[in-house]
Amino acid sequence: MNLRAEARAEGLRLLDWWASHLVDDRGGFYGEVDADDQPVPEASKSIILNTRLLWFFSAMAGKGDARAAGLARRAAYYIHAHFYDPEQGGLYWLLTADGRPKDTRKQAYAQAFAVYAFAEYYHATGDAAALTFARDLQALIEAKYWDSERGGYIEALNRAWNPPADQRLSDKDLDAPKTMNTHLHVLEAYSRLHGVAPTEDIRAALYRILTVFLDRFVAPDGHLRLFFDMAWNDLTLSISYGHDIEASWLIWEAAEALDDKALLERARPIVLALAGTARREGMSEGGAFSYEKSFDGHTDPDGEWWEQAEALVGFVNAWQMTGEANWLEAAEKVWAYTKTQYGAGGVSEWTWYAASASKDKIYKAGQWKCPYHNGRAMIEVARQLRKT
Repeated sequence: MNLRAEARAEGLRLLDWWASHLVDDRGGFYGEVDADDQPVPEASKSIILNTRLLWFFSAMAGKGDARAAGLARRAAYYIHAHFYDPEQGGLYWLLTADGRPKDTRKQAYAQAFAVYAFAEYYHATGDAAALTFARDLQALIEAKYWDSERGGYIEALNRAWNPPADQRLSDKDLDAPKTMNTHLHVLEAYSRLHGVAPTEDIRAALYRILTVFLDRFVAPDGHLRLFFDMAWNDLTLSISYGHDIEASWLIWEAAEALDDKALLERARPIVLALAGTARREGMSEGGAFSYEKSFDGHTDPDGEWWEQAEALVGFVNAWQMTGEANWLEAAEKVWAYTKTQYGAGGVSEWTWYAASASKDKIYKAGQWKCPYHNGRAMIEVARQLRKT
């Protein structure tokens, strides 16, 4: 198996699908494309889908794809023109199908994805306004969401920057003020901003978020803890194998970006422990990657598309770190399973669930189904394997 060549080809194929199915003639992109590849014109438009579209199109534009560059410009314009709050600052959570504010919550997670996406857009285009916007949003995260008393970032605020009644990202989450998921993607955003336009301020912020992540969210059992209250009391009820493996390589990415010897030495065993427990407990003999396990012992064996993508990157990263062949073998096994069960390498976007899972069909594109996990995996695997 030539995993690098297949990853590069899959990245271009995914670009073809997203470029062909999402453009909305009313402006921006459709909020949803259903399981049969048909747009849903009345669907709300999510900041998460739109920032992840901007990131993916920008990342592909950075590799010289002119079509991706045009789509990235379209995404950047739409986000700034419609999702940005001109009076209070920050980005709304949801718009109506025709681009009017619908849910004006301001999740820290959403602001972080915009930093990540606009940093990538700047890297691809050299657009100074995009860098300014990314830096302004990063400063806003520090000003509005950082808990100066106990550390860490709070989950959400309302339009006027006050605590909302419900802070959850989705119905799957606990209503908790400090979450692993938000911290992980603040970490990712700061890593990229530091990588494309380093300053002392962003370096300090990246160092701080990485330290918080290692101190608070990584547990001795080689798993992440997911939810906390303001005083850092643990509210976690389950293990997320997908987040364990995703965090493993994003932690290492951040530590390498900082290039701090002591931090690299601290992070290395943590990264390999997260990857190791995820492989040992979350991966089947056939290459399937499970969703999660609750602390009462129940395991959901029907993994979603994104966990397969993150396992692929996390295992390749562990192989690069150690040179141990079993990591690359695990990555190749996951990739083979993803091709047979999720439609990777086919003619459409990956499916939400494996073909063998007894689950209903879910949309191909939408608020939580974006060209981010799988698109990023293809880009990252091709980049990692270029080192060999």
